[in-house]
Amino acid sequence: MQARSWEVRLWVSALSLQSELYARLNRTMTRECGLTLAKYDFLAQIYGLPQGLTLGDLTRKLKVTGGNVTGLAKRLVADGLITREMSATDRRSFIVTITRQGAVAFEAARARHDTLVHEWLHGLPGADLEQAVGVLEQVRGKLARTDASHAG
Repeated sequence: MQARSWEVRLWVSALSLQSELYARLNRTMTRECGLTLAKYDFLAQIYGLPQGLTLGDLTRKLKVTGGNVTGLAKRLVADGLITREMSATDRRSFIVTITRQGAVAFEAARARHDTLVHEWLHGLPGADLEQAVGVLEQVRGKLARTDASHAG
């Protein structure tokens, strides 16, 4: 049996790590902060933007379907964490903004998120972490160049 290529092994390792970290973070953030990672990611995109974002912009930034964003928005409005209003310039578009309550919840969740990731990865040598980040950024750059060359 032929060994898998390093490229495939990198992909499987990255996917496994992402799945494990996501599951752990989602469980802990939901239990301790009352926010799923999906809600956390949504709030992260609009945090610090007093003008808010359209649901369409959020769909592109979060790389999920419009239906997912609409459902999350409804739940976050019900939780009092965001507002959702029709755009003054485009009646087909809705703009979401974070409320003060949402900002407070996000800030607490972000602090816990960062602490958890630090705790879980602490002890790995800084040079190794820096190298890993560099390699992942190289991979993203390579993919972006590949996409650009196929877009034309």
